[in-house]
Amino acid sequence: MSHPQPSPQQKRMDAIRNRVALAAREWGVQSDGGKLCLTATNEEGTALVATITAGAPIGDSEMALNAPDDLIWLLRTYDALAGIYRTLRAELRSQQPRQERQKPKDYAAECAMKCTEPAFKKFLEECHGLAKPLTDERVATKVRFILKITSRAELTTDPAAAARWQDLRNAFDAWRRRG
Repeated sequence: MSHPQPSPQQKRMDAIRNRVALAAREWGVQSDGGKLCLTATNEEGTALVATITAGAPIGDSEMALNAPDDLIWLLRTYDALAGIYRTLRAELRSQQPRQERQKPKDYAAECAMKCTEPAFKKFLEECHGLAKPLTDERVATKVRFILKITSRAELTTDPAAAARWQDLRNAFDAWRRRG
């Protein structure tokens, strides 16, 4: 079974997790004369990781010195919230009536059928500048342009595209009622 390619965001999250996993778990700050030093402690001992010079801006120094602990805290918080989200999502799905959990509406097929209707073609011509001849291919191309999609299949997989399709379909229905 092949898995989908991870998104750029997921790749970055994985890289952050790897860096945190390889780094020490215990971080500290020490003073060395007029400088502040970021240290990391593991089973091999304590190591100086970075030095903040005396003239560095306080806000930047604070950010650098607290970055390791902040990053570890953010990852733990993210993981906890993601777990809560998955639990709540599963609970919501289990509470939906069975018919609502059935296959989602196939807007791609609906769009394909609508694109062959003469009235829909006329609507696109009058309201969206579809040029003659009103062929099925021209209609399909115009609809993809209007909906900002590259394939009608997106209408079934992309909620934003589906919403744009529903708006176009509703505009067509309103146009037909006026005619």
